[in-house]
This record gives sequence, structure tokens and C-alpha cells, in this order.
Amino acid sequence: MTRRKQRIVDDCRRLRKAADQLALEIGDYAELSLREERSAARCREVLLQQGFRLERRFAQMPTAFVAAWGRGRPVIGLLAEYDALPDCGPRGKGPGHGCGHNLLGAGSVFAAIAAARALERERRRGTVRLFGCPAEETLVGKVYMARDGAFEGLDACLAWHPGAANQAHNGSGSAMDTFSFEFFGKTAHAAGDPHNGRSALDAVEIMNVAINFLREHMPLSNRLHYIISDGGKAPNVVPAYARSWYFIRGQNRKEVEALRKRVIKCARGAALATETRLKHHILTGCYDRLANDALASALQANLKAVGPPRFTKADRDYAKSLGLTGELDAKIGEISTARGAGSSEEANVSWLAPLTVLNTACCAKGTPGHHYLLTAQSTHSIGLRGLHVAIPVLALTAYDLFTRPKLLATVKREFRRRTKDFTYDPLIPDGQPPPVADVIPPG
Repeated sequence: MTRRKQRIVDDCRRLRKAADQLALEIGDYAELSLREERSAARCREVLLQQGFRLERRFAQMPTAFVAAWGRGRPVIGLLAEYDALPDCGPRGKGPGHGCGHNLLGAGSVFAAIAAARALERERRRGTVRLFGCPAEETLVGKVYMARDGAFEGLDACLAWHPGAANQAHNGSGSAMDTFSFEFFGKTAHAAGDPHNGRSALDAVEIMNVAINFLREHMPLSNRLHYIISDGGKAPNVVPAYARSWYFIRGQNRKEVEALRKRVIKCARGAALATETRLKHHILTGCYDRLANDALASALQANLKAVGPPRFTKADRDYAKSLGLTGELDAKIGEISTARGAGSSEEANVSWLAPLTVLNTACCAKGTPGHHYLLTAQSTHSIGLRGLHVAIPVLALTAYDLFTRPKLLATVKREFRRRTKDFTYDPLIPDGQPPPVADVIPPG
């Protein structure tokens, strides 16, 4: 490691206490998607105190923001998230950070600060841009931010996520559409004159039956999940209104769009069979993530230079006290190119600018995701040790992109090659507000 890069690592060590404080505060707030008022405000406050300027807010999404330091090119972005999950608090009660986004938000914020300090110290030109991204858990935040042009002008972008291993993640996940299907019928007395009613609930159920027959005839990589979010108000009243909520997944946008057409046909058939009226619209949609080998390799090199988290016996004992038998990973893994079945809207950003993702061990192996056992480690020294690795790795990689023009040129050349003839489709209609009522529980 060069002397200048060692200074960045040393600076990150000095920032640990403040980073821990922010991570634990966001952990205590435990705010659900699109309700992260205190978490977003605290991130903004920390950045402004460190000389960043608030470049942009989003009227339809108040917990989203863009903060920046410096001027000119290159422009290097970092993605921060801070939303919690329902039923992931202590003993599975109430909201909690069962995906470690308290660590994620704090890590990206302080990596941006460390990178900005290095630029200032060396009087270098360039812009560090921190994106405050709400509602990742509901696949909303970055989708709507991208639609509104938030990620335009980026030369490269870095993301990270707490995990159970230490590695650059250059793999992908599933593309996905989220749709609501509403059926409008006619109410009637369910015993006295049911023949005069037209049941919207019947339409929902017939659609779901059609979908379940469809499963045999779709690619194995496709997934369909649904709930009935409104099925009527009383058994003795024919429901005049009913609604279902669908996730439609495929390996890529082409697969999702093909499957979506068939799902909509199932809905139309159900409406025809029940003489009800159908209304459907997209709530959010995301891409599969685009890999960037050059950027992932640069990130992996910095991970090896910084080293893995150093867990203590007390950390291991705490994990065992939670009933977890998996190890706390204290080694560096190879770059992951695995394709997961899940989806993330950070993938949308990867089609707008070169992007790669870091994972660091913030929980024991075998910890269930979206679970209070992960929350328990995200607000413990176990999670903080993974955070202490993520901050310098991200800051050093950003520094490389600012100071190694050939690396940045290689990263951008690969991105252009992979996106040749590609035109980004925002997927969401202009002006459509984020689906607050659809994706978070009331109260």
C-alpha cells in the first residue's frame, strides 16, 4: 500500500467512532421504507458537517437525497441505504435492521467523507457524490431516483452490503416487476341475491388459479409471488372491490417482460369470467445487475490490502449465544460471480454507470436474512467490525478511480461495451409517485 493510501486507511480508523455512532443511531431509529425521516436527516447532517453540499432533494420522496463534495470530473458515486424491515426487531417484534442497512448507510457516508478528505488533502479535482437511497427493501428508492435523473453524469459508482463473507460481488440477481391488479365488480347480498353481484374477489382468485397453472409453463428461472391485499370486507357481502399484489421475476428484463404479458392475460381472463373490470399498473421495476470486471478487481485488491474483520472471542461467544453455529468469516474470499434469485434496485444504477459491490462479514455464516438474528448482530460489535473494513475499502477504491486515469478508462470502456445498443427504460411512468401505501404497512 502506498503512503498516500495508508493515510486514507489511517483517516478511516480515526472516523470509526463517529461511524459507529451513526450506525447505532440508524439501528435505533429502525424506520421502514419511505419513512426513514430521522435516518436520512442524520446522514445529511453528518455530511454537511464534513463540508458536503446538499445537491438535490426529491419532492415525491423526501427521504431521498444527493450530497456532494468537490467539483469537476471524475464524478464517483457511493450508494447509501438506511431502511429497516418489519418484524425484525428484538424477538421478531417491530421493525429492525434485519438486512444491516444501518451499517450500510453509515459505511457509505463515511467512505465518501474519507475519499473527499483525500482529494482535499492532495488538492485534486473531482466530485464525490453520496446518494441517500430510501426503500431498498421494497425496491423503490433507486428506481424512482433513476427515473428522475439522479444518477446522470456518474463516471463510476460503488456500493456495499453487509454479509457473511468478505469479497467483491460481481454477480447478478433477478430482474423484477411489481404490479398491482385491481378488480371492480358489483356488491350484493351474499345470501339474498348473490346472482345480482359480480365478485371482485372471485376475479382475484380465478387469476391466482390461472397463475398457478402458468407455473408449469414458464422458465425455471422465473418466479411469481403474490398476496391478496384486499379481498372484501364481510363474508355476507359480495365484494365489489378486490386487489392483489404481484412480484414477477426473471433472469433479465426480456424474461420479465415476456412473463408479465402472460400474467396480465391471466388477469384479463379472470375479469372476463367474472364480468368485473380490471385495472393494473406497475409499482416498481428493476433490472438484473450488470457486471464490471475491472471495477470489481480494483475493489478486491483494496479489500486484500485492508484485510478482513478481526473478530474476538467475545464476538464468537455472542453469536453462539444467539444459537448461531456458523463461523465469523475472518478471511478474504474470491470475487463472487454468483447469480442470486433475489432482486435489488442497485442493479438499475449498474446500467447507468459502472458499478460494483463489496460484501464484508457483519454476521455469522448461516444467519437467516431479513431476520431479527441479523438485527442483533448489525447493532453489535460483530456488525461494526465489518463496517470498519467496508469504509476504507470503498474509500480506497474511490481514490483509485480519482487518481488512476487508466483504471477509470478501462472501467468505462468495459461499461460501454456491455451497454452497446442499450437504452435505459425507467420502467415507471413519469410523474407517478412512489407507492407509499402499497409497499409499507400503515401506522
